[in-house]
Amino acid sequence: MKQFFSLVTALAFATGLQAQTTALDFTANDCDGMPHTLFSELDAGDVVILELVMMGCQPCITAGNSLKNNVLPNVSDPGRVKLYSIGYTNSITCAQMNNWKTTNGFTHTVFAGMSAQTTHFGGMGMPTIAVVGGSDHTVFYSEQGHSDSDNPAIIAAIESGLAASGLQEAQVKTVGVSPNPTSDLLTVNGTNWTKAKVMDLQGRTMLAVQLNAGKLDVSTLPVGMYVLRLSDADGKEGVARFEKR
Repeated sequence: MKQFFSLVTALAFATGLQAQTTALDFTANDCDGMPHTLFSELDAGDVVILELVMMGCQPCITAGNSLKNNVLPNVSDPGRVKLYSIGYTNSITCAQMNNWKTTNGFTHTVFAGMSAQTTHFGGMGMPTIAVVGGSDHTVFYSEQGHSDSDNPAIIAAIESGLAASGLQEAQVKTVGVSPNPTSDLLTVNGTNWTKAKVMDLQGRTMLAVQLNAGKLDVSTLPVGMYVLRLSDADGKEGVARFEKR
């Protein structure tokens, strides 16, 4: 009877952990030494995908590639979506995470181990994936394990997070750019845009400049797809996607 009670208690505890509806904040440097506070990033309108990984876990690598190649390119505003891979236990170091990142050809942000995040989301599921966003720091998706069939639910969770951020897509004007693709100079439609920020599909800022007569030099960017976010002196915002060749 005692063994049965312990099993039921353990299952109930695990279920409660997996049913978290609010994210767990953290303040930490990533493995490139850049500081982050999760709730501040959510408050600023970003949605964050948390992928909790273990070393030597092939499904974690497969999931990372799927999130990079099949999820991020298919959300409405990828410039506001960040992918973070985090070691699932405190014993995982930045040296290990950076080696994992380099070996597998990833470019997104990685963090050393955070056991508290793993516990908060119900344990390690090779990997455990959560989508968090909004000013209430809501958990829109949390599952242990991953397959490509989960991607539509992850994309839907991201869209919910973007909508909950307070920056509705309708408030952001879609802007035309040319030529697209381009290898060097990009011309932005409209004459009032004053600031430009170029982000890759992992949400990293690659360029942040003042616009000069609607012209943007992207010649230094690596080949790939990018999101261009624009703003004017009145605080209006615009967004465009372009390809650098």
